[in-house]
Amino acid sequence: MNSRRISINGGYIFLAFFYIIYQILGSVFIYTPLLYGIFFCYMFYLLEQNQKAFNKLDFRWYFSLFFLCFTDITYNFFIFSSWFAFGLFYYVCADWIKTSLKLGKFIPVVLVFCAYFFIFLLDFIFSYMNNQNFKILNFGYLISIAIESFLAYIFFKGKI
Repeated sequence: MNSRRISINGGYIFLAFFYIIYQILGSVFIYTPLLYGIFFCYMFYLLEQNQKAFNKLDFRWYFSLFFLCFTDITYNFFIFSSWFAFGLFYYVCADWIKTSLKLGKFIPVVLVFCAYFFIFLLDFIFSYMNNQNFKILNFGYLISIAIESFLAYIFFKGKI
């Protein structure tokens, strides 16, 4: 009889609840960074680790996908647009940025800017196709990008 034991890491569960409450509070009460760029960097990091160690994608990957979808819904972006944006981001520019640009520890900052570029590009395209008003990159989004760039620099310096 072959039984697999599944262990649950309490730290990941705590972070999951923290991020969900963070998004809810950010959409209802106060303006907080959207964290698209942070999660794009994190997912890129997870995919790199997956390719190096040949591990399966785990809870962290699927929670990141859930969080992106939840952020799309919370901040009125088109649902799953962040998934498409990550796919474009990953297959079009992420590896090229890492290998071709000689920025060293500033690569996570560039990845955050690219993440928001693809998010807004797809939102613009989907809004145009749906005859809806598109989101304009305003001062609040620029502050969010700056904060996320700083956080990505701190958390992913030397890891990406």
